[in-house]
Amino acid sequence: MNVLSLESCERDLAALNAADMLTASVKKELERLKGIDTKDVMKRVAPMLLTGNITLEALGIPANLFEQIEQLEKINRVAREKLRTRICEDKKALVQMEDGSAQDAEI
Repeated sequence: MNVLSLESCERDLAALNAADMLTASVKKELERLKGIDTKDVMKRVAPMLLTGNITLEALGIPANLFEQIEQLEKINRVAREKLRTRICEDKKALVQMEDGSAQDAEI
């Protein structure tokens, strides 16, 4: 059984808040990428192909977008794991309560 503390709750809430901010940032960038005009992309890509200097920033993509997505995935994975553990513990407690109720009814 996990030991519950205010510090661990605050840390988990801070991680969830960080995930919310990362999600909003990534979602904003993805929405912006959906609206990119292909002609504009071609104008940006042509000079880069000639010079061989191809960068995400030149394409209008933040350099840290992939890092943000990876960080978001890590936070979400930990949050899902903690939630899954809590749900399994709750389920186990409910099964034990039901078993106790069934035994009381037999008496």
